[in-house]
Amino acid sequence: MERPRREGVSVEALKEAGLRQNTLRAADGAVRHFEDTFGGLLPASPTAMADYIAFSLEEGLAVSTVGQRVSLLGTWHEEMGYPNPTQDSLVKTVLKGARSRYRKAPKKAVPMSRDHLVRIVQACDDAIVAAAQLDDPKLSLAQTRSSGRDKAFFLLGFWCAFRSDELVNLRWEYLTFGEGRDAKTGRPIRTLEVFLPASKGDRSAEGRSWTLHEMSELCPVTALFDWRAAMMADEGPVFVKVGRWGHASDAPFHINSVLELMKRAIARAGIEAAGFSTHSLRRGFANHAIERQTDMRDLMDWVKWKDIRSAVAYLEANQRLANTLSEKEWAITAPMEAGSAQPRRINNLSGRDPT
Repeated sequence: MERPRREGVSVEALKEAGLRQNTLRAADGAVRHFEDTFGGLLPASPTAMADYIAFSLEEGLAVSTVGQRVSLLGTWHEEMGYPNPTQDSLVKTVLKGARSRYRKAPKKAVPMSRDHLVRIVQACDDAIVAAAQLDDPKLSLAQTRSSGRDKAFFLLGFWCAFRSDELVNLRWEYLTFGEGRDAKTGRPIRTLEVFLPASKGDRSAEGRSWTLHEMSELCPVTALFDWRAAMMADEGPVFVKVGRWGHASDAPFHINSVLELMKRAIARAGIEAAGFSTHSLRRGFANHAIERQTDMRDLMDWVKWKDIRSAVAYLEANQRLANTLSEKEWAITAPMEAGSAQPRRINNLSGRDPT
């Protein structure tokens, strides 16, 4: 049987596909900043790279940003076949000194809690119900589609702990909708398999899959079934921009617009949007899992972490260990109130029973 030929295959196209789009954009930005803002010439010497670090810090850039740009410039040199100046001892020493003197505690995104998710999903559902009452069918379609998209975005992003670029790069071709049976009740349930051909942690682009079963509440499977029905789509990007009159774009939702989408939906739910970022869904799921005593190995396998240090960086529970131990200590040692059979709880900051 003759195999179908593929048109337009080239080394450059494959090379570009092998590099994540975010990396390509960041590298381009680093090169432009080095050449246009700093006034440097590429390829650069170690001395020029060290001067660039000092210049960037004086300009007010965060040490983490400077380090990232230096790394990207190093990659550029290697890709272009030049010696990598960032591996020189001078550059490494200057960068180490910059971190020692100017590094601040990193700002972490507010985790998206389950309670947050409940309110956001309810606001989306309310908007869909309200859209059905609108007299203008185009406005009704626009509100229905945008709210359905937001609901699916938040639920899938939370339960799969996806990064924002993984969500915007998701395509209908990567989703497999199916049916199965509940292991306990035997009742029929809908299923969803999500496949990502490439992601940040999947360096060799082997592809990764997540299998979701229908849930009783906050269900990403139901949300994706509904969103597909609203879009009537079997191919193309899953999350797209919806126009004022309900027209859905053929292009994926732009990565730079994800935070705007999220904060708009968060504010619509009556939640203060400050502090949330595109990482809030991923951090929120990790904390949600840990709070429910999920085995760390299971969590790492689901979220696709290879290093335990990656997991710890996302968690909140370990950051209040002293308070947690203090609460337990008070519950044991605090004096009894007169006529009471229970110890007096003095410092229960969490609002939960410290015993």
